Amino acid sequence: MYGDHLETVCGCVVGGAGPAGMGLLFNALKSGAMPELAKEGLIIVDASPNPGTGRLGDYRITANSVGDVFLDCLRDPALRDVFEPLEHSPAYWRIRRQAQSAPQLSDVAELLAEASTLVLNFIVEHYGVKLWTSTTITEVVHEDDEYQVWVESEGRSRRIRCRAVVLNLGGRQDPRHLLNSLADQGLAVPPAAKVQSADELLRMNGVQLRNFFAPTLARQGRVSVVGGSHSAFSVLENLADALEFAGLSEVTLVHRSPIRLFYETAEAAIEAGYSFDPLKDVCPVSGRVNRSGGLRYRALDVGREALARGHIGKTGVRVQLLQTQNGPEGQFERARQALAESEVVVQCTGYQPLLPTLTYAGGAAVSLMEVKGGLDSDPSGCPLDSNGQRLYGLHLFGLGAGLGVDPRLGSEASFDGRIYGVWQFHNDASGAVIDAVLARLQQPVIQPVSLSRRLIVNREEQRQPFLWPALANAQS
Repeated sequence: MYGDHLETVCGCVVGGAGPAGMGLLFNALKSGAMPELAKEGLIIVDASPNPGTGRLGDYRITANSVGDVFLDCLRDPALRDVFEPLEHSPAYWRIRRQAQSAPQLSDVAELLAEASTLVLNFIVEHYGVKLWTSTTITEVVHEDDEYQVWVESEGRSRRIRCRAVVLNLGGRQDPRHLLNSLADQGLAVPPAAKVQSADELLRMNGVQLRNFFAPTLARQGRVSVVGGSHSAFSVLENLADALEFAGLSEVTLVHRSPIRLFYETAEAAIEAGYSFDPLKDVCPVSGRVNRSGGLRYRALDVGREALARGHIGKTGVRVQLLQTQNGPEGQFERARQALAESEVVVQCTGYQPLLPTLTYAGGAAVSLMEVKGGLDSDPSGCPLDSNGQRLYGLHLFGLGAGLGVDPRLGSEASFDGRIYGVWQFHNDASGAVIDAVLARLQQPVIQPVSLSRRLIVNREEQRQPFLWPALANAQS
């Protein structure tokens, strides 16, 4: 286990200690799976010097869950002693006071960062887990029954050989993905238009938003938002709040399918006068209406105002909602015209996973198959390659990857995207991954992994030497 200074050998590598990666570690600890997961060696690799939340705290929006959902991630008898110091945490008490309302993501991130530090320190001390911070995964090579994970720190490269890789490095919004999606619908964005990621806009404060949109507003240029999710309505609200008095009077929202609203129960939806399909729109596990695809909390309020009054929240900024697939007559053509006239188009159509280079041992690139909202993976997050081959031992379930609807996760039948969410990362989603990783680690090795030094040949000869990087908590 772990090996010598030329390479490191372990059972499992967890790449990325953000909300998804930490969710898996929390779940392994509280479910009692951590001893088995760490038995053959567990290495956690994260690019940040302070892992725990990824970029969650950068968003200037509310969460799409109430505070108690995040507290529930910490509420387990097996974690009581680990989390005892949180009793003195201001972030913990801020979330407690917002238990039945949606807190700011910055508060959620602060709490999860503190909790993650406690968990990481605990598993390093008690289970011999290795934590490599300020370290980037640059390549993952699939070779027979194992994986080679190349990492880099301070300009030096190193290789880890392992049986299982859990890889959640965050997501990105690729403009080409939006343009291709629009093209599939017969829509286009003019070459002169700026396609802007919602991910970037949702990290900007009011001053930054006004500076960014000042040239467009000065020309009275058109702004269109593409998408119908939580992030799309969060963008609408942030733009209206920041830009109403800078000259923004209207925004166009182009969305493919109907805007869906979330309700805790079918009775609550009926009482609110909301129409839904009791068979397709209700989660059979929780009884919630549009559990996965519906707008929640603050986004729900903004969505209701937009649908009812054509305005963004309580501002005077108008919003024109245009559905492009099976929508009311004339909306598709109006959407085509709106996009053609737009100076700025905001992409709110989901994420693609941030991935290192993926290759087979012979050097051929691995291309992963995608479906709507993420990767085409099984319930444990194992993706398919472009040839339809399942990459057993590789698991992705975080932002940009997601998991498909599965009876264990619960969802409405009408939802055809991928399932994300901090609570899911800490519970059902990561539980399926843990089970699959443990099953793999218990299987006989087809070709035993050698701890001896191996000659570096072919393309590997061009790499930098195997040297010990300065890695936090990386004694091995």
